[in-house]
Amino acid sequence: MKLGLDLLKNARAPQTGPFKFVEYLPLQLRNSVSAKSDKGADISCIQDMAVMFACMKNNDFNESLCSKEIQTFQKCYSNHMKLKKEYKDHEQAGKDAPGSKNLTHRQLTRLLQKYPQFNEPRHKVLLK
Repeated sequence: MKLGLDLLKNARAPQTGPFKFVEYLPLQLRNSVSAKSDKGADISCIQDMAVMFACMKNNDFNESLCSKEIQTFQKCYSNHMKLKKEYKDHEQAGKDAPGSKNLTHRQLTRLLQKYPQFNEPRHKVLLK
């Protein structure tokens, strides 16, 4: 039982009464989105690449014995590059990618600028 008391010794007391929300920054959207989240790694054909490297490792990196795996990987990569180019063309044309659930920062910024938030500038609200 002493162990339980030691754990409770450093615990905080529960808060009583309602919690008062203090708004330090205004709860509003900006009319643009930063591009930080779009800089993720371009991961594709990992499974095919792993199979190809496993085959090459088993055959002492002799490419002639792993030609089937190499062709499968190259086909996967060429399909990926074709889809990536198509996606980029749609994005530059100003269209949403067909069947895409995730929007890029450019598409989100375009939507936010199409329907702007008419709020005070952030620096004026902070000076109050």
